[in-house]
Amino acid sequence: LVKSVFLGFLSLLTVIMNILVLYAVKKERTLHTVGNLYIVSLSVADLIVGATVMPLNLVYLLEDEWRLGRVVCQFWLIMDYVASTASIFSLFILCLDRYRSVHEPLRYLKYRTRGRASIMISGAWLLSMTWIIPILGWRSFVQVDLKPEMENKCDTDFRFVTWFKVLTSVFNFYLPSLLMLWFYSRIYMAVRQNFRERERIINPTDSKEKNSDFDQYTLDQHYDSTDTVETNAPREPKSGKDSHSSHSVLRMTKRLRTTVAVPPNSVAGVCEITQISDMQRYTTMFYNNEFTQSLNLSPSPCPHNSPQSPPPQEDSEPDDGTNPDAAANAVTLKQTWQKFCAQSRQRIQSLQVHKEHKAAKQLGCIIAGFMMCWIPYFIVFMVMAFCQTCVHHDLHMFTIWLGYINSTLNPFIYPLCNENFKRVFKTILHINL
Repeated sequence: LVKSVFLGFLSLLTVIMNILVLYAVKKERTLHTVGNLYIVSLSVADLIVGATVMPLNLVYLLEDEWRLGRVVCQFWLIMDYVASTASIFSLFILCLDRYRSVHEPLRYLKYRTRGRASIMISGAWLLSMTWIIPILGWRSFVQVDLKPEMENKCDTDFRFVTWFKVLTSVFNFYLPSLLMLWFYSRIYMAVRQNFRERERIINPTDSKEKNSDFDQYTLDQHYDSTDTVETNAPREPKSGKDSHSSHSVLRMTKRLRTTVAVPPNSVAGVCEITQISDMQRYTTMFYNNEFTQSLNLSPSPCPHNSPQSPPPQEDSEPDDGTNPDAAANAVTLKQTWQKFCAQSRQRIQSLQVHKEHKAAKQLGCIIAGFMMCWIPYFIVFMVMAFCQTCVHHDLHMFTIWLGYINSTLNPFIYPLCNENFKRVFKTILHINL
């Protein structure tokens, strides 16, 4: 009695949860995605298992013999084989969709439409329905030796045909399962690599942080020597644009030296005049019709009670009519725009990686549940293909129901691994957590 109540509860729970999944996808617009079409196909197969296959199997199990006639027996076998195979194939094309979305997103994007997904799902169900031919028509092609003890049993006519059972189990389970494991391993590695690349972009490496002092010293040396060479070199008169550009470049270089370089005889406690915010980044700017390199500098305020450093030397060159403030504003605007674009790209990349991670997590949970539930059955299926009496009847029935339980688990996996499903389920069930 306890066993029958428990199995009946599993059947009812399977029906309710898969109906809830279908209702959630239909009601919530955020779930109207191409990827969720495969979830719908999987849920329909699980619903058939819960609504027809599990109850009839429960009746067969409790009475220990089949009393519902041959027509109902064939209907039960068709529903069992077709729905179970459709569930496997739906999971396979879902895995294939995730794999192509991760490995060739731009190329696959134009092919990833609702129409093509519907064609893939229809193909999976048509392949699954080919079970109807051997279940109904095996006696039309092969002579079947009917044994008297099998009159009160409901089983296929090919139950003793070893080659057919091995061929169908390889095609329907072992080959798709191996391909799904390979696809998921590739998805996992791709998502992991994308996550590492995002972390490397957002967070600077330790080596760069350790070498920041050395980089600053090298840059100070470079610009200090540049200023010395340009200042001590004899100046040749230039006319027009060349003279104008030369003076501007010289003035910016001298300002960089007098601003960044700290006098060698400075005492402890003297505050720095400026700080370099990012030593690794340069900005190429167009200044006075010439390209020059500018560092990102920001002033560092000095405390009033600390000794002040000597003021920077003024440029000795006459004003040539340029407007350094306007150029500096242009550089600042350009740097702000570049920073905004970089942050936007990082944000988009972060969201994409997060989305890929959630999809991979959901797919991994579904595959794990599928493998744990169906591997025992197909191992027993293969053993019984070679040795009918090597497996106890109770063990055989246990593996069958373990496969059915996969249809019960799937609706619980979707909300656990998908925030949209979780939110819709809470709304429908009026759960406030």
